[in-house]
Amino acid sequence: MMPSKTSREEGNGMAKESVQSAKASRARTVQADKSKAGQKKADGAVAKPAAKPRLASIGICCTLAWAFLINAAGGEAPTGQLSWQVSYFALAIAMVAFGFIARSKPAFVESPAAGYVAAVAGAFGAAALLFSSVTPALDALEYPATIVCSCVLGWLYLQWGAFYTGVNLRMAIGCLFIGNTAASALKCAAHFSPFPLMCAITMALPVASVLLCRMALIDAPAGGRADVRFESHNLRGLWKVAVAAAVLSYVTAFLVGTSFGNQSAAAPDVFLLGRAFEVLISGVVLAVVIGANRAFNFAQLWRIVLAVLALDVLSQALLPQITVIRCVESSAWDLLVLFTWLTVIDIARHAKADRNMVIGMGWAVYAASFAAGSVHSSWFSSGSFGIAFTTLLMFALAMVGTFFLEVRDQDTKWIFAELSGERVSAPQDHRSIDERCDAIGAERTLTPRELEVMKMLCKGRTKSYIAETLYLTENTVRSHTKHIYTKLDVHSKQELMDLVGA
Repeated sequence: MMPSKTSREEGNGMAKESVQSAKASRARTVQADKSKAGQKKADGAVAKPAAKPRLASIGICCTLAWAFLINAAGGEAPTGQLSWQVSYFALAIAMVAFGFIARSKPAFVESPAAGYVAAVAGAFGAAALLFSSVTPALDALEYPATIVCSCVLGWLYLQWGAFYTGVNLRMAIGCLFIGNTAASALKCAAHFSPFPLMCAITMALPVASVLLCRMALIDAPAGGRADVRFESHNLRGLWKVAVAAAVLSYVTAFLVGTSFGNQSAAAPDVFLLGRAFEVLISGVVLAVVIGANRAFNFAQLWRIVLAVLALDVLSQALLPQITVIRCVESSAWDLLVLFTWLTVIDIARHAKADRNMVIGMGWAVYAASFAAGSVHSSWFSSGSFGIAFTTLLMFALAMVGTFFLEVRDQDTKWIFAELSGERVSAPQDHRSIDERCDAIGAERTLTPRELEVMKMLCKGRTKSYIAETLYLTENTVRSHTKHIYTKLDVHSKQELMDLVGA
């Protein structure tokens, strides 16, 4: 029996629809494959294996050594630290100002002309500072030279920040800590040299830093922008990081100030032991992170500084007569600088805000707090701040460790996420999850508390984490979870996440 004309037309129509559907499906598949390939290409640009670091990549050693030497000029006692205090206040102001300038005019940091100006200003500023410390007739140059050197140091920090934010974190750690080892050798070479040679080394360091940084930027592997983790809506959540860095900077400056003023006044054995500690700590970090490929996070890293400072507070209070222990705060100071570098550059790499602004603000927090601790230390005679103030310092360190260096804190988990050993969701994903949860919650009449719990569940949080964060018991969280499942007609956390699209 022959099919009717209508049946044949319907069959042809269905066949055409089937062909069109198949074509559309293939087109979607091809487009998806292209998207995945493009995403892989983009990801590859960010995660591109770093080229083998060259000598220029550790040129930060010149900046680290120069910062040490210009801060060690003069000020042989805690009461003579005014130029030292001025230098840190000037650095804080300069970093903020330079960050604003570089945001609108990148050539301020990137152009060769700016580098030449900074190099010359740093060399002559260092010479003026050193000669003013040994020549009474040149005393008037001390403070202008200090401010010039501080401004040049801030500019160098921004320049090296451009290099470190352009490479992956593991390479940055290697370059920074190898550079720190080289910086310790430069510090010793300058410190134990006759004055003319020390002056020549100090003048050469800013010039070498500028040239090596330009070479390092040329050698740095090209790559796309890193994934954004810190946007305007959650960048403010890093206030805990700022508070922790500020307190630790303040305590470090206070301890250094009440011991011997600065490194120029340290005994030779204390000076050498301090540099040995720097090399030892750098070696341990390199062995753990680079050699053993171990994971770490922000809280674990900064707790090292916390432990060293606590040890130093106790040693100053209980064993003030053993001056050789004073090398501990010198190593704490060095650790503070290095960890500030790592924290600031990682936040800058993953922030939607301008890189120079983030670096400038981050270093300003460190420098201003350090200056405040130094000023406060000048109110006490050397090493005699008493049991009451010792207790206060230990209390401050305990509060930092308890509330600001919490390992499970999600705000700080985004820092060093590549090396933390666990998957951390990007904050922009969290914002879209929050928006979808708000829409679903309004439709299904969830209570405000149920909505809070729902958002955290969709972000992969455990019930214990939610209970601790929202100050609830785990039983209360379980009860809220059951109500959420009932109202949304889901039966598991995975179904909830699928519903929200998390």
